[in-house]
Amino acid sequence: MNSTEKLKAKLELPPVSHIGVVVRDMDRAVEYYSSIFGIGPFTVYEFAPKKHWLREEPCPMKLIVGHTMWGDVQLELLQPLEGKSLHKEFLDTQGEGLQHLAFHIPDYDKTFDKFIKAEFKPLTMAETYHKVYGGWSRACYFDTRGVGGVIFEICWRSWLTMM
Repeated sequence: MNSTEKLKAKLELPPVSHIGVVVRDMDRAVEYYSSIFGIGPFTVYEFAPKKHWLREEPCPMKLIVGHTMWGDVQLELLQPLEGKSLHKEFLDTQGEGLQHLAFHIPDYDKTFDKFIKAEFKPLTMAETYHKVYGGWSRACYFDTRGVGGVIFEICWRSWLTMM
């Protein structure tokens, strides 16, 4: 079992729900993933969460987000538009690419506490109502790069919880 799998087991995480990839140009990225991998169609929309924190400081931001299913996992493309965000930092320092693995969890507060007890620091958090999906969401990206080389996101989506 590699270090990422051990961490996932320790934190009692479900299977990965989506893979987050930061991109410079949403149209170009959608075309690339559609033509190379034959996936899509993508749902593309602007996302500006009502509440957003970057390293515990309130910070407005806006992204273009593109989603599609890739088998049982959602592929999430993220293009920074405005404000400070972890996605903009990633693009500026590392370029385009895989940024995070996300886990849809039923009890956000319980899982958040497990990450804190495991001494992982929240990098960014957001809470908002999603007009596209018609429900509420909460999310936190934790700095788990030292263990598995990738950021873990926990997310709670009301429209998935109701299923």
